[in-house]
Amino acid sequence: MIDSDRKLICPITKSKSFINIFSIKKFPIYMGVVEKKYNAEFKNLNFKINKKSGTVQIYPRVTLKKLYFKSHGSGKIGKLWNDHHKQFFHFSKKYLNNKILEIGGGHNSVSNMFDHFKEKNTVDLISFDPNGKKLKNVKHRLVKDFFNNKNLKKFKIKSDLNLIIHSHLIEHIYSPKKFLLKINSLLLKNGYHIFSVPNLKKMVLNGFANAVNFEHPFFLDEKMLDLLLHQTGFSIIKKKYFKSSHSIFYLTKKNQIKRNDNFNFFLENKKIFLNLKKRWTDDINFLNLNIANKKNIFIFGAHIFSQNLIFNGLDIDNIKYILDNDPDKKNKFLYGTNIKVKETEILKKYKNPIVILRAGAYNNEIKKSIINKINSKTIFI
Repeated sequence: MIDSDRKLICPITKSKSFINIFSIKKFPIYMGVVEKKYNAEFKNLNFKINKKSGTVQIYPRVTLKKLYFKSHGSGKIGKLWNDHHKQFFHFSKKYLNNKILEIGGGHNSVSNMFDHFKEKNTVDLISFDPNGKKLKNVKHRLVKDFFNNKNLKKFKIKSDLNLIIHSHLIEHIYSPKKFLLKINSLLLKNGYHIFSVPNLKKMVLNGFANAVNFEHPFFLDEKMLDLLLHQTGFSIIKKKYFKSSHSIFYLTKKNQIKRNDNFNFFLENKKIFLNLKKRWTDDINFLNLNIANKKNIFIFGAHIFSQNLIFNGLDIDNIKYILDNDPDKKNKFLYGTNIKVKETEILKKYKNPIVILRAGAYNNEIKKSIINKINSKTIFI
């Protein structure tokens, strides 16, 4: 469920024995944009590891109303996301019939693809999506609220579902084991549970800032997720890997709950996150050295990519703007900063502009677009 869980506990072993790996002090709690006159809030971004199991979490949590007080457009822009949505729809297509519950959705929603689905008149869809829209060409009941016990009861959702589906949601859940148990309880016998999740281990190994943060409070890597699924009564039927470090698609089926708590990745995960911190520190030193006394410097991404650089020590004195391809972010300010956001088109005005690009799996797509369509003389560091 998306209810807040204020306790720091390992969902695998129930151990409460944690130590801190590292922290980023006074980090902004929201990874989107705001108007300039906004009183931003900051918390220490603490990476905690359980000594018994090695599970990693961000703690303390940010309350959900503050964390998601408005959408920041994740999953909305770009060819990579479009390809993800199409492939996930085709991965799920065979099972899209009878009574379906979709949780979350937004820009990632499978239901957005139903216009291209010949069998859509066989679908009886319920959606939990606070920002969702009612579909016209399919039997659709929209619940514009969060998926939790209170709302399941309020909207009389029964345990008669053939499929529950979600995309890039479970990594946001504060109590993933409770969430999976609830999904299991809502499915009919032999019901299916299909979802897409970020490939978080690959992302952390690659140094991506969007892997583990206030919105993604668990290092929900593949091994941990597989075990949680088995513990909560799901058989894994099939997986598909989307790109090398983007997402994993899961097809699972309701089954008997299996008890297996043999899980200890303390040394491995501690090493992974210490290396992550060193990588970020070394990168900031590299960037500060290479932008010293330079002009026409920009950062790409009005998102956590740029916040991670700035709040890890990037020298922003000569940064002109933050760039972003989302027109809804134009002329606003990255939360927690006084840096204005501009569309990438502004690079046309500059000779040999310098762009700091640390946008994870989206780097190549962004770089290619800027070079081919906007300013071929752009220098990327």
